Amino acid sequence: MKVIKLFLMIGALSCSAGAMATTVEQSCLDYGKKVMKQNPDMVSLLRQAKIDPQDVVVERFEGKVGKQPVSTVVTAKIHSTQEKLGTIFCLVNNSPLYFHYIPIEE
Repeated sequence: MKVIKLFLMIGALSCSAGAMATTVEQSCLDYGKKVMKQNPDMVSLLRQAKIDPQDVVVERFEGKVGKQPVSTVVTAKIHSTQEKLGTIFCLVNNSPLYFHYIPIEE
């Protein structure tokens, strides 16, 4: 009986960890949706955004922007099913701190 409980606990923990696992670029996109909530057009654009893993650049370093520590810079091209939307830029230190959207120039 104890063995079954142990397996159930391990299974629950692994499922929880898998559900929490999110890429840093997806965390940045989700953060962008939160900080842009006052701009309905931007929220609509970001909701349809998809990130292709080969269009992501993650740079790790130890530094500060002002007094805020930053450990990662994320740049990712975003697109929808119909068109290229632009690029997102994000500063991260354990969680996203800053988000900026750069529209594609046509």
